[in-house]
Amino acid sequence: MHAATTSARPISVDERGGDAPCGALEAASRAHRVAALRSASEIEAIRRAGAIVADALDAARRACVVGATSRDIDRAARLVIEQAGAEPLFLGYRGSSSRSSTGAARTPFPAATCVSINEQLVHGVPSSRLVGAGDLVSIDCGVRLDGWCADAAITVPVGPVGSDRLALIECAQTMLAHALRAAIPGRRWSSIAFELEEIADRAGFAIAADFVGHGIGRELHEAPQVPCSVTQAFLDHHDFTLRPGMVLAIEPMLVLEAPRRAPHERTGLPTCVNPLCSLGQDGWTVTVDSGAVSCHVEHTVVVTRSGTEVLTRAAAKVGADSSDGARGVALLAG
Repeated sequence: MHAATTSARPISVDERGGDAPCGALEAASRAHRVAALRSASEIEAIRRAGAIVADALDAARRACVVGATSRDIDRAARLVIEQAGAEPLFLGYRGSSSRSSTGAARTPFPAATCVSINEQLVHGVPSSRLVGAGDLVSIDCGVRLDGWCADAAITVPVGPVGSDRLALIECAQTMLAHALRAAIPGRRWSSIAFELEEIADRAGFAIAADFVGHGIGRELHEAPQVPCSVTQAFLDHHDFTLRPGMVLAIEPMLVLEAPRRAPHERTGLPTCVNPLCSLGQDGWTVTVDSGAVSCHVEHTVVVTRSGTEVLTRAAAKVGADSSDGARGVALLAG
């Protein structure tokens, strides 16, 4: 078994496993560039899995109190999943490849949920880290039920939280809500992603452009890629037209840093530059190098004839305050 390095290091493309980094879908995209079109019965099966994701996230949200550990939060979600007779989709997951870019065996993800606190951008491995007042806790959860998958994420502000951090969550929610309204049959996804970029730019926040949404169904990560920003590579190779029956996981991910752009080397198209991040010693947790806090929200949705339906809808119902002041913020997904 490969031994972890002694310090965090810059993340490489091959190591962005987990929630659907751009590299995670390359093979799937080459083989099948568009999402499968699901039948009514298949959509209903995903909806049932989504309801369990919603319940698990609600339990995790209620566990986000000052003094709890990220492992406590994961335990609360896992209990709900197991009691519902579903499979925690992330537990034992190895990413798009069983090996890292160094050739070492990848450590299976050890928990039911990713719990990422503050500067932990994504894929946070639950641990003994304590939740404190003012923290942002992002919880990503996926389940498989009767062979069908669903995936969603929330970010929970705990206790008194600074206005800039609340604005970060609000921006991510606004992006998700806009995507749900804009995703109608016949639109190219790139046109929606451009609009999502503009929302983040106006708010002054950086998009985690290296991590993208994805198709979902029998597997956690299926084609197509569903980014919240646009790159030349996406335009050239991965863009797609929305069609009824597509099931997608849409997941804005933001960092409390100013957005940066760099011209594409061939076309000159201004392209989002991902905030500098490092992969932790656990082989999974991605941390923002500057220490800036981050935010992640997500829904699994189906494209209908007139728009979208959220299949993890109840995951948005996180409005009640806890006695310790952990406040959930409802996603603007209507």
